[in-house]
Amino acid sequence: MQTKQAETPGRALALESALVGTATFLIYAWGACRTIFVGDSGELVAAAATLGIPHPSGYPLYVLLGKLWIILVPVGSVAFRMSLFSAFWAAAANGVFLLLLRRWGLDRTVAWVAVGAAAFGPSFWSQANIQRVYSLNALFVLVVTWLALEWFRDRKTSTMAWAALAAGLGACNHTFLGVYGLAVGVFAVATERSLLRRPLEMLKICAAGLAGLLPYLYLPLRSRMDPRLDWGNPETLGGFLKVVGRRDFWQRSWLEGPADLLPVLVDFLTSLGEELSWAGAVLAVVGATLGWRRGWPVSLPLLGMAANWLSMALHGSRSDLFIWHRYYIPAYLLAVLLAAWGLQIAKDRWGRLVPGLAAAIPLTLLLSGWVPNDRSRFRIAEDFSRNLLSTLPPGAHLSASDDNILFVLIYLHLVEGVRPDVDLILQGVGDAQLPALRFDPDTDPLFFTHHPNWNHPQIDLEPVGWVFRTVRAGAPPREIPWTKSSLEGENDPRVPKDYLTRNLIGHFHYMLGVTYESRDWPRAVRSFEKAASVASTNDVLFYNLGLIYQRNGQLRRSLEAFERAAEINPRQIPSQNPVRPSDRVDIARGEVERLDRLEQELMHQQAGVWPEVGSAEYHLRLADLLEAAGESLPARGHRLRALEITG
Repeated sequence: MQTKQAETPGRALALESALVGTATFLIYAWGACRTIFVGDSGELVAAAATLGIPHPSGYPLYVLLGKLWIILVPVGSVAFRMSLFSAFWAAAANGVFLLLLRRWGLDRTVAWVAVGAAAFGPSFWSQANIQRVYSLNALFVLVVTWLALEWFRDRKTSTMAWAALAAGLGACNHTFLGVYGLAVGVFAVATERSLLRRPLEMLKICAAGLAGLLPYLYLPLRSRMDPRLDWGNPETLGGFLKVVGRRDFWQRSWLEGPADLLPVLVDFLTSLGEELSWAGAVLAVVGATLGWRRGWPVSLPLLGMAANWLSMALHGSRSDLFIWHRYYIPAYLLAVLLAAWGLQIAKDRWGRLVPGLAAAIPLTLLLSGWVPNDRSRFRIAEDFSRNLLSTLPPGAHLSASDDNILFVLIYLHLVEGVRPDVDLILQGVGDAQLPALRFDPDTDPLFFTHHPNWNHPQIDLEPVGWVFRTVRAGAPPREIPWTKSSLEGENDPRVPKDYLTRNLIGHFHYMLGVTYESRDWPRAVRSFEKAASVASTNDVLFYNLGLIYQRNGQLRRSLEAFERAAEINPRQIPSQNPVRPSDRVDIARGEVERLDRLEQELMHQQAGVWPEVGSAEYHLRLADLLEAAGESLPARGHRLRALEITG
């Protein structure tokens, strides 16, 4: 009888955890992306399906578990299965979180409110139904936290060794777990300094952590088999360390000096109010400031949050730090732990009504997050890439770059077998330089998803829809192989459009504009304006628009585009030759001011009545005067403006 009484609470808790996991899984699965998503998704899914090696750090655990999941869950497309893969691990994380909170002694209502706040947090939910590594990463964060809290109570070496093992294994999915493992080690030594005088126990804990890293052996072993997707070719020790250490990605760091830490910190702290709601953030402060009085280890979540923020601040790019916050999911989960402790303190002081009121937090997050996280109708990325491939002639060579485009093409080509006749050149996969190409533009159709910035006297790159085609210099324009004016779901308000999706739609309209630039200028301008409207925070897009307007003599528009690019990003734009938009702004502004003075002088010199300012006749007359003055480029700009007006 005593045994049964001891087991019943455990069984009830397990049932409670399973209920939370099942309920949240159904919510995530309902809105799961049925097709491939933008960004890293295509490459990660392709790596799992073909047992390849994706971008650093290689994510061996995600690849291996993903391959197993694809085989065992034959539901829909491979992309959909991997969306469910993320949903499963996110739901498992919710179940583990509930167990953690209840094991710590928190009331049921407090624990449910806290788990709901974590489950429906904007960043956590945004990764729970697409093909990414962050749901599995969240599970490992919570498992390590649970074990660290268990160690805080029992002080057993074996418990901390299990925590180290989990951290090492989690680092095989995402390297943050290695950082978090170090933070847990600092927490353990600060809590029990006698550990430093017990080297054998420390050695056992470290050995457990190293054992967890064994899945990384997959990278050199699989690379020696020459898989189609083999980023960085990590067969040698140097190549292996370069991939695992993400060496090339550190060059993208936004941080330039200590002063830059402040805006990163402000953005991080502000995001806590968005992710937990401001009420949840206040509860986290309560938990952090008053929990220590109860002897609770508040230093653990605080250390984990600090480690998450600092690691991102040191190497994150502008987009990583200020646009999407998925990298901070570990910190948000640890902040919810603090909020749960704060809610328990508030309940103990002011009664059971407090958790009931706090239930508004997860409910509000659920209601506000449903539409932006329903990816069930998302087709934009696949529609773009399928149509791109359909325009290519048989046996074409396609050099693809930009994660947002390249990775979806990798998935469609390697996993779904779309256009197997096309030679897909994986530009940028482990090598930023395009390999030497030998081809005959008359017999070997070679296409690029992005202009390679060639300057060859015998070869032109002609925009034809989604791509640039290599042609003989001076060859007549080819027929445009498509008439599509929008992507599937682009204009559907039920299809959520995150930053990368808006950038892809913007690129679609940008390429449409580039294609029509020399064929139909008014249509090109409408496409450029659509691109700017959709991708209004894309610094690279506005910089490129500035260059296009500049080469067509639209100098005021060029200035406006460069100014917008500089406003979005005052730092360097990452590329093979990094540039600062602000440098272009100064040059463009000086040119606009010079031409304004010149046009006023030319108009003043002309007798008679001038056409209405801004009319087609006005622009044509100015164009003639500028041409006569040797200013061919601005003259072209005025003629194009007249063309826009006349339609």
